[in-house]
Amino acid sequence: MLHSPTIADPCQPSTVNSYAIGVVDVGACAVQFVNRARNQNERRIAALDRYAEGWAEANVDKILDATAPSYRFTDPLVGSFSGRFLHEYFSVLQDRFSFGGAITKRELAFFLRAPSETRWSGKDLRFWREAPLIGLSGVAEVEIGERGVIAEHVAYDGNLASDTLRRSCNPHPHMN
Repeated sequence: MLHSPTIADPCQPSTVNSYAIGVVDVGACAVQFVNRARNQNERRIAALDRYAEGWAEANVDKILDATAPSYRFTDPLVGSFSGRFLHEYFSVLQDRFSFGGAITKRELAFFLRAPSETRWSGKDLRFWREAPLIGLSGVAEVEIGERGVIAEHVAYDGNLASDTLRRSCNPHPHMN
C-alpha cells in the first residue's frame, strides 16, 4: 500500500503517521518548554540587572521596580525591611554614617559584582556587595523568582564601616 497509486485517506489511522505526529507533538512541547525556560531566565536576568542598577544609584524606586511583592531585604547590622520600608534602610545608613558630617544619597550606592561563586540553583545567587564611599563590603545572597527579586540577605566583612553599624546596632522601629 505504501507504493500504491491510491491517495491515502487522512481519516484512516496510520501507525507511521501517528508516530510521526506523536514525535512532532513531543518536539513541539519540548520547544515550548525550552522557550518558556529561556523567557523566564531572560525576565530574571532583566530584573536582576534593574535591581543591581537601582542599588548602584541608591534609587529605592528602581530597586523596588525589580522586586516581587513579597520582597524582603535583611542586613543583620541594621534590620530586616519589606519593600514598603526599604527607604528606611537608606535613612538608617545616612544616620549612622553621618558622624563626620552629612552624607549624600550617592555615597550610599552599593555595587553588586559578578556572582562570587557559580551557585545558581535556579533562583539563588551570591554576589560581592560593596559601598565603596562608606567602606562597606561583603556578600549578598539574592533570591530571584518569576516576579523579580524575592529577597536579599547581606553580610559584611569586619572593618571600620561595619563596626560603625554594629556599634549603633539598635533595631530600627520601622523594619516591617
